[in-house]
Amino acid sequence: MQAIVPVLYQPAISDNRAMAEIGTCELRLARRGDAALLARMSRDYIEQGLSWRWQASALKEKISAAESVVLVADLELASMRFVGGFAVMDFPCDKAQLNLLAVHPNLRRHGIGNKLMRWLHKSARIAAVEHIELQVRADNLQARRFYHQLGYQEETLLPNYYDGKLAAYQMKLRLHND
Repeated sequence: MQAIVPVLYQPAISDNRAMAEIGTCELRLARRGDAALLARMSRDYIEQGLSWRWQASALKEKISAAESVVLVADLELASMRFVGGFAVMDFPCDKAQLNLLAVHPNLRRHGIGNKLMRWLHKSARIAAVEHIELQVRADNLQARRFYHQLGYQEETLLPNYYDGKLAAYQMKLRLHND
């Protein structure tokens, strides 16, 4: 297996050939060495226009925390391996909190986010979690649609949630652990 290139997080991918050429998409738990890359992905793909909250030190804490999962999607494209997406979820008590979900912009709508979320949902069910919560920018219609397709419901509009200036929706997925 070829080594993952840790500094590459914006491969030259055009939308029309992205998934057709991806050989593999393997999920793995993040390592502390991934933190700087994941922080840049968070800044560039999620936190644009906001204060950069999820820097490498914060992600290293999540990677080391027993109650958190930081999951990475390693992709192969044209014989190159790179991180195409990641997710961060906390598991306090009977609920889970999705903190971050990022997929390279040119790889969105190709199943990577869905694969990350299915893995996290399965883990939440195994942990007997009753529901998963997340916050999403109110103006991010694509993300809200994605979460709706996974069964999440908008619970509350949170005005000025991000940096005291952008609204968010609190969304929730109720899990049935029968």
